[in-house]
Parts: sequence; structure tokens; C-alpha cells
Amino acid sequence: MSWPVEHEEPLRQTLIGTTLELPSSTPELMDALRHDRQALVRDALLWQRWVRYLALLATTVLALAFGSGDRLQLLQPIAVTALVYVLCVATTAEMVWRSDAVHEYRLPALLVTADIVTLATLIYISGRPSEMGRILVGALLVVQLSVFYFGRGLGTYAAMLAAFAYIVSTRVAPSSADLASQRLPHVLFTLGVFGLVSAVLVTAYGNFRARMNRLRLFCKLVEEGDLTPSFAPGDDKRPDDLTLLARSFEAMRSRLAEQIGTDPLTGCLNRRALETRLRVEWRQAKRRSSTVAVLCIDLDHFKLINDSRGHPFGDVVLQELAGIMKVTARDTDAVARLGGDEFVIVLPDTGWQGALTFAERLRRKVDDFDFGASAGAMRLTISVGVALARGTDPISPEMLLQEADRSLYKAKSGGRNRIFA
Repeated sequence: MSWPVEHEEPLRQTLIGTTLELPSSTPELMDALRHDRQALVRDALLWQRWVRYLALLATTVLALAFGSGDRLQLLQPIAVTALVYVLCVATTAEMVWRSDAVHEYRLPALLVTADIVTLATLIYISGRPSEMGRILVGALLVVQLSVFYFGRGLGTYAAMLAAFAYIVSTRVAPSSADLASQRLPHVLFTLGVFGLVSAVLVTAYGNFRARMNRLRLFCKLVEEGDLTPSFAPGDDKRPDDLTLLARSFEAMRSRLAEQIGTDPLTGCLNRRALETRLRVEWRQAKRRSSTVAVLCIDLDHFKLINDSRGHPFGDVVLQELAGIMKVTARDTDAVARLGGDEFVIVLPDTGWQGALTFAERLRRKVDDFDFGASAGAMRLTISVGVALARGTDPISPEMLLQEADRSLYKAKSGGRNRIFA
């Protein structure tokens, strides 16, 4: 049985790295990450309410102790402002407490707005126009917490809202007499310094958070049993402790993949690793509307070999057969041993012609090979079952593997040493 030779262009897969190109990402995985993120936002908002209460208490005490004007006159507006803020934070905390997950931006944006407005109000009530720069000093804490826990967008929003509150408090709200004392160059200089510090905070914490998200996604893949992608921490332009942590995770993933994903006799993937790899390739095929071919391979009359030559000789045969498969396969293909003498090869981005050409090439190589040459060489044959599916087909990876196994059964029933597709 022979098939026309088809030119097979090697497919180079991009592994997960700092660019975060994820061949194995799926809507289900992204939904799981989104749910985890929303749960984290929920927990962050719950514990941050105590930070907000303490910050309010400290600001209120400072406003009453060092504010301009009569303390008795300041007490009522400050108390009203603080009460409104406490009600806002407490109501939000109650809403968060009753929910399992929180939208990543809505409630955090509401609370950041309340933070800046309350801070600006307290400082405006208790201070002179020349002291309104205190708004920006206090806002730096809000910017830092916002960008670190909720991202660059909310951190930038907090900085812009604080700058707006400062401008309003110095250029719009004061009386004409006070306005003259707060010169425009001074305001612009203060805003420039605040903008510089805020930009550094947003950039530094934002980049750190983005890298943490990449590491979290990598860990999520490993958590779900996908050990095929690798993290490329060496690509970091500014290495730090997070880089060291990523390298440790990558080393742990590599060692774990060796221990639980490899058949110890042949060095091929084991069943668990095969199932994971097949799911990965199937997701890729669905994304690109391409094809995946699966070959089930069985040594003909392997039981007779074990019975007549012994199990050690049979192990040598399996090792040599695995070596032939690995040499024949491309770098992007996956060779796995399911158990006994049954092997599976996954061929991504391969059509019928390419799959059949590969199967015939493998069959011929096995047919021409002298197995166990050091202990008395013998010729062996294999039977191959081929199945193929497009990413648009309404089947699962498990169904594709079962179809290849049925084709293998037909190849063996038809006389062995042949290919059935």
C-alpha cells in the first residue's frame, strides 16, 4: 500500500512567554480566570474598607487639628462629609459581601471616586487655597492602591480625578481674593510633580500587575493539567524578584512534566499527557479552523514476541519502535504510549493526504527495521488506524481518539500490517 508523498512544512508553535501568546487558551479558561479575578476583586474591596475607614479617621483628625478656622465651625461639615463617605463604603461592602464575585471595574471605580471626592472635600473645608496640594498628596495613596489591585485604567482615572479636584479647589471654588494668592505657575508646577509621580506609580505597578497576570495564567494552565506551554521569564527587560519566581515556576513545571507526563520505558508521552496535548491541539484547530489527525498504532503479534523472546526483549522492541516514531514525527507532532504496545501520534495541521503519507512512511520504516539486533534481530510489522477532524466539526478530542482506535481495529481485522482510515 503506497501513497503519494506530500511536502510537509514544519509548523513552529509559539510557546507562552512574556508576550502571552497562548495556543491553549480557550473561552472556558478565560471564563475561569475572569471568575477568579472577580473573586479577588471582591476580597480586595472587603479588606480595603478597613483601610478606607482608617484613612478617613486620620484625615478627619488632621483636618480638625490643623485646619484653618474655628474647629467648632469645621466640625459639622466635616462630620457630614465623613458620615456620607462611611455610608457609601458600608453600603458597597454589604453589596460585595452578598455576592460571590464582583465586576472588575464598576464598584472599584465608584469607591475610588468616593475616595477622591471625600478627600478633596475635607481638605477644602479645612484648608486655605494655598494648601490644596494636600489633595494630591493624599491621592497618591488612592492611585497606588487602585493601580496595584485594579489595573492601570483605574489608577489613571484616580490620578486624573485628583488633578481635576485640585484644579477646582484652587482655581474655581475659592473667593477672588484667595484666587489671586494661588498663582497659575504654582498650580501647574504642583500638577506636574503629581503627574510625574502618578505616572511612575501607574507604570511600575501596572507593569508588575500585568506580569503577575501572565504568571497567573501560566499557573492556571498547569493547574488544569496542561504542562505543554512554557513560561519565558528570561525575556523580561527589567528582571526582579518576580522574574526569579517565574523561573522557579518554569523549572517546577518542567520537572513535573517529566515526572507525570512521560512514559518511563519509551520516553513518549503517557496517556494523561496525551489527553492534555490532544485538547490543546484541538483548541488550536478550532481557533484556526484547521485539522488534527490522530494515528493509533499497534505492533502485530506483540504477545507472541513476549512469550517467545521474553519481556526484556519486548521492552527493547517497544523502545526501538518509539525511537522510529520520534524520528519520523515532526517537532510539532506528539508521540504517546497508551500502554502495552499501543501508541498514538497526534499530527496537528495535517490533512488526509499528509496523515496517510506519514502513516505509510512509518509503516515502511518499521517493516524495514531489524528489532533487537543485539539479541537476535527480527522483523516486525505494525497496524495503523487514522482519524481526522476539522476544528469546525461537532466532535470532541475523545471522540476523535475513539475513531482512530476503531480504524486500528479494522486494520488489524483486515489482516494487519496495513493502514485503515
